[in-house]
Amino acid sequence: MPNLVTTYQLIADILSFDSSDTQLKQTLTQPNVDWDALVTEGSRHLVLPAIYCRLKSRALLNLLPKDLATYLDEITTINRNRNSAIIEQAKSLAHLFNSHNIEHVFLKGTALLALNCYEDNAERMIGDIDILIPKHQVQTAYKLAQENGYNPIKSTLGERFFEHKHLPRMVPVAHMAAIELHIKLFVTYKYDTLLPENVLNKKNTDALLNIPSKAHLLYHNVLNQQINDKGKLYKNISFRAAYDSIILLKLNDKDLIAEALNTHIFKSYFKHLSLFFNYLSWDLDIQPNLSTKFYLFKLKHRKFHIFHNKFLSFFSFLWIVLGRVYLFITNSMYRKAVLADRKRILEHFKNKVFLKNENL
Repeated sequence: MPNLVTTYQLIADILSFDSSDTQLKQTLTQPNVDWDALVTEGSRHLVLPAIYCRLKSRALLNLLPKDLATYLDEITTINRNRNSAIIEQAKSLAHLFNSHNIEHVFLKGTALLALNCYEDNAERMIGDIDILIPKHQVQTAYKLAQENGYNPIKSTLGERFFEHKHLPRMVPVAHMAAIELHIKLFVTYKYDTLLPENVLNKKNTDALLNIPSKAHLLYHNVLNQQINDKGKLYKNISFRAAYDSIILLKLNDKDLIAEALNTHIFKSYFKHLSLFFNYLSWDLDIQPNLSTKFYLFKLKHRKFHIFHNKFLSFFSFLWIVLGRVYLFITNSMYRKAVLADRKRILEHFKNKVFLKNENL
């Protein structure tokens, strides 16, 4: 089995708009191509439909094993239909909020679909519909959603004692996707450009739905992977975020990106992507460093990769636990709530300590 560097490079070459079709064709016709690894990692990174669409666009689908091409075609068709339903659902939500003068913008995948930035909307896999709403209107929006067929999931005690970037997730009765109503984009991380008021004030109303500006979409795409998805902690990449970045880079002024790269967290993101997407360097100072070399080492040594990520996950969780212990000691209401919910909390603690179902 090849190391992950080989598989990652193949995925990157397929998704890229600058890699050579001739060279990719040569790679795909090699007898040692690990198709199972391609599917496993493509699925884990949520880019199987994008892989299929890019190969189709480049007229290279005939190089895939027939059963794999059929499988990817089926997944892509399902995702295309799902995305069409999600857009219609988003239009319905937009109409609901507009009719009650609730300011809003759709975020992340839904916004990208509304921007029509993909050659085929089946390329992007979407989980929830994320919507940013001003803090003073979010409870009204939440109540409206409840009145129109969206049921909140059962919240845990954390909802009452800790700050969150969105209200409890809501599951629809008659639609495709759950929704999350955001009051901000990050819990504690602060990036002034993406403060809620800035995103809302500069929203793009020319798209199919109200969405952030193209620059804000790009910045949020990067920081969502780095902060919310812990890319900064694990020093890793996400091919779904990478592909979104590639699409959005084509739509944005390079000077805006150059300015963002003055921030270490942005530069780190693009440094890691440049390991597999060489043209992302843009002649800027994005050269491999100790962090990126260590990441390549991990990808080449799977057992160490798994061990290191578990190590980071455990100590990240331990840091959270220490904060909870302090609150348990100092806050009687929190202490009472924890004791009442101790069975669920102990089970959650065991799963985290032994890293069950950990996405590594």
